[in-house]
Amino acid sequence: MDERNKQIALKVIAMMYFFTFISLLGIMFYKQFTLGKTVADFEAVAMLVTVNAIFLISALLFFGALPIRRLKFKNIIVLYIVFVLMGSIFTYVKYNIVQKANLSVEQLAGKLFIIFTLTALLMGFWMLFSYLGKRKIEKELNE
Repeated sequence: MDERNKQIALKVIAMMYFFTFISLLGIMFYKQFTLGKTVADFEAVAMLVTVNAIFLISALLFFGALPIRRLKFKNIIVLYIVFVLMGSIFTYVKYNIVQKANLSVEQLAGKLFIIFTLTALLMGFWMLFSYLGKRKIEKELNE
Protein backbone atom coordinates (compact mmCIF):
# COMPACT_ATOMS: atom_id res chain seq x y z
CA MET A 1 0.00 0.00 0.00
CA ASP A 2 1.36 3.38 -0.91
CA GLU A 3 0.92 6.41 1.34
CA ARG A 4 -2.19 7.70 -0.49
CA ASN A 5 -4.03 4.41 -0.23
CA LYS A 6 -3.04 4.13 3.41
CA GLN A 7 -4.47 7.59 4.16
CA ILE A 8 -7.74 6.74 2.39
CA ALA A 9 -8.02 3.45 4.30
CA LEU A 10 -7.38 5.24 7.60
CA LYS A 11 -10.09 7.81 6.80
CA VAL A 12 -12.60 5.07 5.98
CA ILE A 13 -11.72 3.19 9.17
CA ALA A 14 -12.10 6.36 11.24
CA MET A 15 -15.48 7.17 9.67
CA MET A 16 -16.77 3.64 10.24
CA TYR A 17 -15.59 3.71 13.86
CA PHE A 18 -17.32 7.07 14.35
CA PHE A 19 -20.59 5.77 12.82
CA THR A 20 -20.44 2.64 14.99
CA PHE A 21 -19.85 4.71 18.12
CA ILE A 22 -22.71 7.10 17.29
CA SER A 23 -24.98 4.12 16.55
CA LEU A 24 -24.20 2.58 19.94
CA LEU A 25 -25.03 5.90 21.61
CA GLY A 26 -28.27 6.07 19.64
CA ILE A 27 -29.21 2.54 20.71
CA MET A 28 -28.55 3.42 24.34
CA PHE A 29 -30.63 6.60 24.21
CA TYR A 30 -33.44 4.87 22.31
CA LYS A 31 -33.63 2.00 24.80
CA GLN A 32 -33.42 4.27 27.81
CA PHE A 33 -35.62 7.21 26.82
CA THR A 34 -38.01 5.81 24.22
CA LEU A 35 -38.50 2.27 25.46
CA GLY A 36 -38.05 3.20 29.13
CA LYS A 37 -35.55 0.41 29.80
CA THR A 38 -33.27 0.47 32.81
CA VAL A 39 -29.50 0.68 32.46
CA ALA A 40 -29.30 -2.99 33.45
CA ASP A 41 -31.14 -3.85 30.21
CA PHE A 42 -28.33 -2.45 28.07
CA GLU A 43 -25.43 -2.47 30.51
CA ALA A 44 -23.04 -4.20 28.08
CA VAL A 45 -23.57 -1.54 25.42
CA ALA A 46 -23.19 1.25 28.01
CA MET A 47 -19.93 -0.27 29.27
CA LEU A 48 -18.61 -0.63 25.72
CA VAL A 49 -19.43 3.01 24.91
CA THR A 50 -17.85 4.23 28.15
CA VAL A 51 -14.62 2.30 27.71
CA ASN A 52 -14.41 3.33 24.04
CA ALA A 53 -14.90 7.01 24.88
CA ILE A 54 -12.21 6.94 27.55
CA PHE A 55 -9.64 5.04 25.52
CA LEU A 56 -10.39 6.67 22.17
CA ILE A 57 -9.70 10.14 23.50
CA SER A 58 -6.68 8.85 25.43
CA ALA A 59 -5.23 7.18 22.34
CA LEU A 60 -5.85 10.27 20.20
CA LEU A 61 -4.02 12.39 22.78
CA PHE A 62 -1.18 9.90 23.21
CA PHE A 63 -0.47 9.47 19.50
CA GLY A 64 -0.80 13.18 18.75
CA ALA A 65 -4.00 13.07 16.68
CA LEU A 66 -5.51 15.64 19.07
CA PRO A 67 -2.73 18.16 19.35
CA ILE A 68 -2.99 19.68 22.79
CA ARG A 69 -0.72 22.65 22.96
CA ARG A 70 0.24 24.04 26.29
CA LEU A 71 -3.12 24.35 27.96
CA LYS A 72 -3.32 27.02 30.58
CA PHE A 73 -4.69 26.10 33.98
CA LYS A 74 -7.59 28.51 33.41
CA ASN A 75 -8.60 26.70 30.21
CA ILE A 76 -8.51 23.31 31.96
CA ILE A 77 -10.77 24.66 34.73
CA VAL A 78 -13.20 26.13 32.16
CA LEU A 79 -13.29 22.80 30.29
CA TYR A 80 -13.91 20.96 33.58
CA ILE A 81 -16.77 23.32 34.45
CA VAL A 82 -18.32 22.87 30.98
CA PHE A 83 -18.18 19.07 31.31
CA VAL A 84 -19.66 19.21 34.83
CA LEU A 85 -22.46 21.53 33.66
CA MET A 86 -23.28 19.28 30.70
CA GLY A 87 -23.35 16.20 32.95
CA SER A 88 -25.45 17.99 35.57
CA ILE A 89 -27.99 19.26 33.05
CA PHE A 90 -28.23 15.83 31.41
CA THR A 91 -28.70 14.16 34.81
CA TYR A 92 -31.36 16.64 35.91
CA VAL A 93 -33.29 16.32 32.63
CA LYS A 94 -32.99 12.54 32.66
CA TYR A 95 -34.26 11.99 36.20
CA ASN A 96 -36.65 14.89 36.81
CA ILE A 97 -38.12 15.53 33.36
CA VAL A 98 -37.87 12.36 31.26
CA GLN A 99 -38.22 9.70 33.96
CA LYS A 100 -40.23 11.93 36.31
CA ALA A 101 -38.37 10.43 39.28
CA ASN A 102 -38.49 13.75 41.20
CA LEU A 103 -35.19 13.26 42.94
CA SER A 104 -34.75 14.86 46.33
CA VAL A 105 -32.04 17.44 46.90
CA GLU A 106 -29.91 14.82 48.70
CA GLN A 107 -30.25 12.33 45.83
CA LEU A 108 -29.42 15.03 43.28
CA ALA A 109 -26.41 16.10 45.37
CA GLY A 110 -25.20 12.49 45.38
CA LYS A 111 -25.43 12.32 41.61
CA LEU A 112 -23.65 15.68 41.30
CA PHE A 113 -20.83 14.39 43.52
CA ILE A 114 -20.40 11.46 41.13
CA ILE A 115 -20.35 13.85 38.15
CA PHE A 116 -17.70 16.07 39.79
CA THR A 117 -15.53 13.10 40.70
CA LEU A 118 -15.77 11.21 37.40
CA THR A 119 -15.16 14.34 35.37
CA ALA A 120 -12.04 15.11 37.42
CA LEU A 121 -10.78 11.54 36.99
CA LEU A 122 -11.41 11.56 33.24
CA MET A 123 -9.71 14.90 32.72
CA GLY A 124 -6.75 13.78 34.83
CA PHE A 125 -6.51 10.57 32.82
CA TRP A 126 -6.63 12.52 29.55
CA MET A 127 -4.05 15.07 30.71
CA LEU A 128 -1.73 12.22 31.71
CA PHE A 129 -2.02 10.61 28.26
CA SER A 130 -1.52 13.98 26.60
CA TYR A 131 1.64 14.52 28.63
CA LEU A 132 2.94 11.01 27.92
CA GLY A 133 2.17 11.41 24.22
CA LYS A 134 4.00 14.74 24.09
CA ARG A 135 7.03 13.14 25.77
CA LYS A 136 6.90 10.22 23.32
CA ILE A 137 6.82 12.55 20.31
CA GLU A 138 9.67 14.69 21.68
CA LYS A 139 11.73 11.55 22.33
CA GLU A 140 11.13 10.30 18.77
CA LEU A 141 12.12 13.70 17.34
CA ASN A 142 15.35 13.74 19.37
CA GLU A 143 16.42 10.27 18.19
